[in-house]
Amino acid sequence: MKITAILSALAAATLVSAGKFHISKPDRSADLIPNGYIIEYHEGITRSNAHANLKKHAIDYKIRNEYDIFNGAAITVNSKHDGEALASVPGVKHVWHIQKYSVPAIKTNGGGKVDEKNSVHHMTGVDEVHKRLKLTGKNVKVGIIDTGIDYKHPAFAAPGATEGCFARYGKNCRIKHGWDFVGDAYTSYNTPIPDGDPMDCQGHGTHVAGIVGGNASNVKTGPKPVVPWIGVAPDVTFGAYRIFGCEGFTSTDIILAAMEMAFNDGMDIINMSLGGGSSYQYNPTAVLANKLVQFGMNVAGAAGNDGTEGVWMVSDTGLGETSTSVASFDNAFGNYNTLTYAGATSPYSPSLAWGAAPINLPASATLVPLFDKAGVLQDGCDVAAYNGLDVKGKIVLLYGDFTRCGSVGRGNIAKTVGAAGALIQSVPFGLAAITGADGLPMATIENNAGAAILAAYKKNPKNAFTWSKAPVSVKVEGGGAPAEMSSYGLDGELRSKPDIGAP
Repeated sequence: MKITAILSALAAATLVSAGKFHISKPDRSADLIPNGYIIEYHEGITRSNAHANLKKHAIDYKIRNEYDIFNGAAITVNSKHDGEALASVPGVKHVWHIQKYSVPAIKTNGGGKVDEKNSVHHMTGVDEVHKRLKLTGKNVKVGIIDTGIDYKHPAFAAPGATEGCFARYGKNCRIKHGWDFVGDAYTSYNTPIPDGDPMDCQGHGTHVAGIVGGNASNVKTGPKPVVPWIGVAPDVTFGAYRIFGCEGFTSTDIILAAMEMAFNDGMDIINMSLGGGSSYQYNPTAVLANKLVQFGMNVAGAAGNDGTEGVWMVSDTGLGETSTSVASFDNAFGNYNTLTYAGATSPYSPSLAWGAAPINLPASATLVPLFDKAGVLQDGCDVAAYNGLDVKGKIVLLYGDFTRCGSVGRGNIAKTVGAAGALIQSVPFGLAAITGADGLPMATIENNAGAAILAAYKKNPKNAFTWSKAPVSVKVEGGGAPAEMSSYGLDGELRSKPDIGAP
């Protein structure tokens, strides 16, 4: 009798103890859904218990999503309520703001053929796994939580088929499961319109699925790849869980719903190459990831693309105690067009505005470094830096620190003063991806290449550039190491993250 009374008292204490409201970092406030919250309930609290407690405390709310494995809900409340008020409701364990996520950019440069010794599979050892261990992902189910998958793409065709298919509409399809949680028009601020078709309208999810398990080694119908390729595990089957609208936005509540569906569909692995989030391990996606791993799943999340912002920027999808946070490594080799200056040849990465076409400026377009009075290379963010400098018809060389301004602004300034093109010396190494200014040939070069060009210029300012007509395979400065843009820890609890890295 006494034990029963003690247990009852402990249970009552659990019900009345205050939950914890996790306040989002100030710099992420613009990414919060107004009046939107994720609530995690205490163990043993049912949905009916939770709703009764919320109503008893006069919380004016609407349900956005409810979760079984996570044991909680996503709600929108009247503006007079806040996270602290929700955390005070009996049965509530944790409360978070609903956060907005955007589709990470896909970085692509160059084109053309790479020989086998320089391939990504050779760099990572995947080729040895295929050849020696004969492991290709057969009987493994991978859930891609992303923008969906272009399931008709021939890289996802089953053996003997010419194009891929989705099991809802065909037979012998590699995309076995899938759901569109949001609809094309979803922006994270409007109401989702879900349906059963996870067709990709963004490209990122298809890109990720191709890396995981595409097979374009023998494509007979378009779109045909420039170079035949296979993914890491070309025999896996997929679940395609589309969480982004065509504008490229989603939110925490949608991600949680997709994770639970992937589990219920029997996925062995969940991949979330999303970026963003809280940088703290006790966040909704990490909490759910830990639970799914306990049930036998493998949950992997991208570390994120905020490495240039410093530490504390690791994305939350891989921050669970048992989930895996994956950093991005730069390939040791890449396909790039090249420029030659004073006899030295270097790769360059053209701006997105310029496109993949080789830059081909005349020999008269010689180099003009943008030096200050002390002879220090400048970033080109101020038009006044060009005072007294004749750059008309010339190629201006700029310092690659993007702290003060981006590539668009400095490119437009270079155009204004009459430059024929602009090269940016990457900092600290590698080939930075830039947007660039419309109508201006613009590219980044490696840091060492920039230093060599400056040294050659000082010896002979009349040196001319020559430009390659096609990309070639080159060893990349900083290749085989974590990418500059890849996020890294410590995380908010001073843990070392990410856990592993991959190209």
